[in-house]
Amino acid sequence: MLKVTYIDFHEKPGSPVHSGWYITDENGAMIGGAHRYADQISGLRALLALS
Repeated sequence: MLKVTYIDFHEKPGSPVHSGWYITDENGAMIGGAHRYADQISGLRALLALS
């Protein structure tokens, strides 16, 4: 089961990894090339497109 999850990475200056909304599997692992969405609705739209 896939879901849209907010992940907080506790960002460091200059880090390429950013907190945000990601599509994850049931274990919380990011999928889809770890694309970050601007908000939960954008992530849900992308998730629906995968269905």
